Amino acid sequence: MNYQFSTKVRDNDTLRASFNDLTRRTFGFDFEDWYTSGHWGDWYIPHVLLDGDRVVSNVSVNLMQFDLGGVTKNYIQLGTVMTDEAYRGQGLNRQIMERILEEYAGRVDGIYLYGNDEVLDYYPRFGFQPAKEYEYYLRGEALRQASPYSLCNVDCSIADEAEALYQTIRDYRIDACAPNQNDELYMSENISLYQFWLAAGFGDQVYYLPEIGNYVVAELDGDVLFVHQVFGKTEVDIHRLAAAFGNDVREVVLGYTPVKKELFSVREHREEDCTFFIFGNDLLCIEEGRRIFPVLSHA
Repeated sequence: MNYQFSTKVRDNDTLRASFNDLTRRTFGFDFEDWYTSGHWGDWYIPHVLLDGDRVVSNVSVNLMQFDLGGVTKNYIQLGTVMTDEAYRGQGLNRQIMERILEEYAGRVDGIYLYGNDEVLDYYPRFGFQPAKEYEYYLRGEALRQASPYSLCNVDCSIADEAEALYQTIRDYRIDACAPNQNDELYMSENISLYQFWLAAGFGDQVYYLPEIGNYVVAELDGDVLFVHQVFGKTEVDIHRLAAAFGNDVREVVLGYTPVKKELFSVREHREEDCTFFIFGNDLLCIEEGRRIFPVLSHA
């Protein structure tokens, strides 16, 4: 069969509905709320094959810009990789992957993705190689002995509260004179992806620290505090943040690479049932520098 290739999904109601339908059947969610809120920007680009008006296979390109210790890195993260069950076995996804790699060859610093462990032999066929990420953590009595920050819950479903958070992200992004005090590998562009996560999966985990004017995205799971992201121009004291979540905290795990790595312990990070793949030598800096892409930058 002949299939039509398209990247014009977002603003075509028919194609977007088919794309969302396939996404729901494959992953259990869709992008319609993101679209209707106006947050689906130009940096998330589905690359689809069509059977008529039906989306039958997709690989999405996420344009990513990071600040790596003051150096701008332009990467692509591939995601939402899927093929309709009725159309599998025809090499459709392979055709899309080859188009993307040809399209962006020499235009970005590197391409990466998180691949399901069930298809570990698939991505190396295109030149991807598995790599390691590392996570930073703290343990000990000092987590409960520090003077705690004040915490204010942020309700991202309230427009004014969400916009104040997004404005902090924008202001931090454009302030080139103030180096990042918290995150060594910071997603400096792609506000749309932040808005996707902060309106959905992490929306009830956002806190404001009025003493220093920062926001944090954090979740207490048993006695482990997961600090997914920090937004703002002031360095956050992780001990004081842990103390703010109470005396039950025994460990803090960061979802980003801290600027002051020497203050933390480090270990290899593993996504559940997932492997980190890179394309391009520039991305060797992740494993070699013992870094991790921030949780809120995952597509």
